[in-house]
Amino acid sequence: MAFKNAIIDDRLDKKYSFVDICIRYSNDWYLRQYRKFPFEERIVIDEELDCWFMNCMYFDDPELDYAKLDKSLWVLYYKGEVIKIILDRDFRIKINGTLYDIVWKILSIKNNKILNEKEIIELLRDILKVYGVNGFWTEKEECTIYVREEILEELL
Repeated sequence: MAFKNAIIDDRLDKKYSFVDICIRYSNDWYLRQYRKFPFEERIVIDEELDCWFMNCMYFDDPELDYAKLDKSLWVLYYKGEVIKIILDRDFRIKINGTLYDIVWKILSIKNNKILNEKEIIELLRDILKVYGVNGFWTEKEECTIYVREEILEELL
């Protein structure tokens, strides 16, 4: 099996406890108060690999009220381990003569006890290629993505 975009259903939520995991890392008041997602939550998952990837929250823009940055906190679940990853993205960037629709930057990896940095980057390449522009929200068959190989460890 391979990674695929999916919507969290009752079977998946019972198996992985998405709400409990996301509550720990999200600033979403609705999720915290009602212990459920306010809409259909989308993930990228490979059940055979026992691995999924989910966006838990976007960071607030400090310069604009109620605006969000592209910088976001994701959870990578891999064989029972929950790894926090902060990503940022740029759109339509040219690298070495190739124009990419999205260039992902890894800003931080936390709580990682099971995978080395190279393995995480390879997983992210596979996952983000399936995720595309915005997961299920906008399916674009020819989306080109690039994941930078360095971790930019910025102050959070």
